[in-house]
Amino acid sequence: MRRAYGGEGLYFAQLAQELDADLVLVGSRGLGGAQAVLGSVSDMVVHYTPRPVLVVPHPLLSAEQAALESGPALIGWDGSPGAEAALAATQELFPGRDLTIVCVDGADIPSPSGSLPQSGGITLDRLDVAGGSGTPGRAVAEALSACGRSRDASVLVVGSRGRSAAREILMGSVAMATLHHAHRPVMVVPRPDQERE
Repeated sequence: MRRAYGGEGLYFAQLAQELDADLVLVGSRGLGGAQAVLGSVSDMVVHYTPRPVLVVPHPLLSAEQAALESGPALIGWDGSPGAEAALAATQELFPGRDLTIVCVDGADIPSPSGSLPQSGGITLDRLDVAGGSGTPGRAVAEALSACGRSRDASVLVVGSRGRSAAREILMGSVAMATLHHAHRPVMVVPRPDQERE
């Protein structure tokens, strides 16, 4: 147990690296509006931690609570190094769990092939986000969240591209939009080369 004085998100990131943590688990109070723009502790942890971060929203409704025990892990897939890292981390942290690998708006994106688990069920799914609202990142996050609801997913998993906060505001980040719009646990996995100071 350690005490931090301000900058909790950065402190968690530093501590995760110091302890070589497999996973950082934080709760989210579901801040919106100006509070979300200014940044919450969970957002800071996700931005600066070079380890997978699992963010559990408050409150979890009874359906989401029931899905925790046996629901599949739903992984957003775009063929990027971040998606590969997300798949690998999910296999390591949730061994034997059924996986739903979801490719959103990418008919030309190849399915993962080389590193699929030997145990647990695997479902490959392709979704179309035509007509989604807001930025492309938000449209993809909404599609992933809807798929997570329809499949009773225990967790949504997305890779992080490691963009700066300013670039995320302009382009939209799937990881941050999923954190802010999903009503179930979300695990954000940094790219393998995303070691931050």
